[in-house]
Amino acid sequence: MNRRVTTAVRMGVREFRRTPVLLALLVFLPAYIIGAFVLLVPDVDVPATIDGTRVAVPMTDFAAAFMTPVTVAILSGIVGLFLVQTSQAADDRLRLAGYTATDLVVSRVGTLGLGIVVVTMASVVVAVFAFTPESTVPFVAATLLVGLTYGILGVVVGIVLGRLGGVYVMLFSPMVDVLLFQNPLATDAPEWTKLLPSHYATNALFDAAFTSSIDVWDFGGAVAYTVALLVIGVLVFYQATDVE
Repeated sequence: MNRRVTTAVRMGVREFRRTPVLLALLVFLPAYIIGAFVLLVPDVDVPATIDGTRVAVPMTDFAAAFMTPVTVAILSGIVGLFLVQTSQAADDRLRLAGYTATDLVVSRVGTLGLGIVVVTMASVVVAVFAFTPESTVPFVAATLLVGLTYGILGVVVGIVLGRLGGVYVMLFSPMVDVLLFQNPLATDAPEWTKLLPSHYATNALFDAAFTSSIDVWDFGGAVAYTVALLVIGVLVFYQATDVE
């Protein structure tokens, strides 16, 4: 990473630090969403479809695992959206200082990645207080992939819709995607739900949470989805910055 990119990433991190609402969400939301669901659900076993098999899992464990991708998706989407909103003025100054389009894109991707790592770690720490995943490393990796997917979506939505419309989209789309259509408690989900952003990553996450096996296809699908979104995000960012 060259000096220009490092400087731009540091500037981006400082902008995040100057946004108290965002910092409060990063600290408060994981504990509130994951912790509240774990405390409120009854201590019973529930039937869930994990790795294609219907199994009984403790409701408290399921709540902790299930609300982790929801929390990460919401927070990562907001981080991506705020990154676009707070970096626009800085990007104008950096262009005048001689930064190239590649410098700007790499620095913003790096800043987004750092933010998503923080979101992932904060959510996973809360989740593992409630239950112990069967495969911890794959669980963290799948959670990170959910964050990357929605973080990039947050960037694109922030550019296209702006702050107000983008916030509404990034608050409600993870709930519709994960809570409704990727729910292991549900049966017979429509085939088109496989096209939704969190499908492959959440499948891998639930496998890691409740089984010792790792589904390479789910991880591969999640990575491919993330890479495809990243390409789209970079193209949209190039057009928005209008750097020649």
